[in-house]
Amino acid sequence: MSDIIPFKGLLYNSEKVGDLKMVMAPPYDVISPKYQDELYSRHPYNIVKLILSKDGPSNAPGSDRYSLAANDLGRWINDKTLVRDDKPAIYYYMQTYRQKGGTTHTRKGFIALARLEEFGKGKIHAHEQTLSGPKADRLRLMQACESNLSCIFSLYSEPELTINRLLDGVTSGVEPLIDAPDDDGTENKLWRIDDTALITKVIDVMHAKPLFIADGHHRYETALNFRNYMKEKHPDSTGEEAWNYVMMYFSNMDDEGMTIWPTHRVVHSINGFNPEEFLKECAKYFDVEDFKYEPGRESTIKMNFLNRIASAGKGITSFGLHIKGDHTYYVLVLKSKDVMTAVFGSSIPDVFKTLDVTVLHALILSKILGITKEAQAKQENLIYVKNSEEAIEAVNKDSNQMAFLLNSTKIEQVKAVALAGHVMPQKSTYFYPKLLTGLVMNLLTDKFIRATQDK
Repeated sequence: MSDIIPFKGLLYNSEKVGDLKMVMAPPYDVISPKYQDELYSRHPYNIVKLILSKDGPSNAPGSDRYSLAANDLGRWINDKTLVRDDKPAIYYYMQTYRQKGGTTHTRKGFIALARLEEFGKGKIHAHEQTLSGPKADRLRLMQACESNLSCIFSLYSEPELTINRLLDGVTSGVEPLIDAPDDDGTENKLWRIDDTALITKVIDVMHAKPLFIADGHHRYETALNFRNYMKEKHPDSTGEEAWNYVMMYFSNMDDEGMTIWPTHRVVHSINGFNPEEFLKECAKYFDVEDFKYEPGRESTIKMNFLNRIASAGKGITSFGLHIKGDHTYYVLVLKSKDVMTAVFGSSIPDVFKTLDVTVLHALILSKILGITKEAQAKQENLIYVKNSEEAIEAVNKDSNQMAFLLNSTKIEQVKAVALAGHVMPQKSTYFYPKLLTGLVMNLLTDKFIRATQDK
C-alpha cells in the first residue's frame, strides 16, 4: 500500500524575505546557467542557492556547492528565514495556467510524505529511464542537507475526485498561505491543512492506490539511495524515521487540469549521414508525407505540417521530421502497428509498439541511424527541445542534422507503461506546468534544528 503521512513543513517566512515569488524557482533540472545567475541575483534567499548552488572560489574543504547549500540552509533556519510548522500537515497546491491555445486550466494536488519503496516491489511505479550522473549529484546534495528541498510529482487515479472536492471545500474563500506567480505566468497557490480528521479522510481515500512518478525520477531514486545510506549509518533504525519517506505532490490523473507536452528530438553529429538514403530506409516502415516549401515562404506550409502531425497522432503512431538543407517538412506515419513486431519480434513489449517515443527511439534512432541505447542515454547525438519552433530552427545550427517533432504522450499511455513494469526513454513526457520549488520543504533529520537549539 502507498503509506502517506502529514509532516511539519519548512516554509519561507514572508516577514523576513518579503514577496515570496522572489525566492521561488522551477525544478533544478530546467534551470539553465543563465537562469541560475538571474535567480541568484533576484533575491539573497532564493531557493536556487539550495537546489542548484554554485561552487566557492577555491577547492578548500567546505567550499563545494553541496556544503555551501547546507550552510545556507542551516543559516536560514537559524535566522528564521525558514520556519518549521508546529503541527503535521498536508499542503493543498493549486496551479492555474494557460495552454498554448490560450485556454485556462487548473491542476490540483496535495503535498505530503510517501513511504519509499523500490520500483516494482510495491505500488509506486516509474515510467522513464534515469541516468547515474544526476542521481550522484542529487545524493551528494541530500547527504549535505538531509532534507527534501523539492517535491516528487506523482499521479494517482480517482475518477470521483473525492480528495479535490474535500480540499476545495475547506479552502474555498480562504486566502492561501502562499500566492506566487512563476516566470511562465502560472499562478501557484498553497494552503496548509492541519485538521487531523480531514487528513485522515484524504489518507483513507489514497489507501492502496498505485502511484505513478510523473516528474522527479532521479530525485525519487536518490531518496531511496539516501534511505539506504542512513540505514547503514543507523543499524538500529526502526523504519519509521523521516528518511524512510519522501516529500511528494499527489495529483489526480482523472482531473481535467492534467497537461502533458511533448519533448522534441534534435539529432546531430551522425557520421556519414545521407538524407536520401535515410528517407528511403524510413519509407520501408512509414508512409512519408511531403510538405515542400520555398525558402522565405514556408510559414503556411509549416502550419499545415504542424497541424498534420497533430491530426495524424490521433490515429496511428506518427511524428514530424525536418532535415538540414531540405526545403521539405515530412510527416512519418507508421504503416501498421505490426511493423514493430515484424522488425523486433517479441523483444518489444506490446505497450511500446504504437508509442510514438519508443517507435522513434527503437526503429529510427537505434535501427536506422545506429545510435546505440548507451549513446542515447548519454545524449551523445541528441538534444531535447520543448518548443516545436525551436526544434525546427535548431536544425540549421551547429552540427545538428535533423529534428523529430512528437505529439504528447497520453496520460493513459504513461499509466499502461508503468503498470507493465517498463520505462520509456528519457524525456518522454513533459508535465506542464512544472511544480514551483520553495513552497515547502521537509527536514529528514533534526541536524539543523539541533544546531539551532545548541546556539
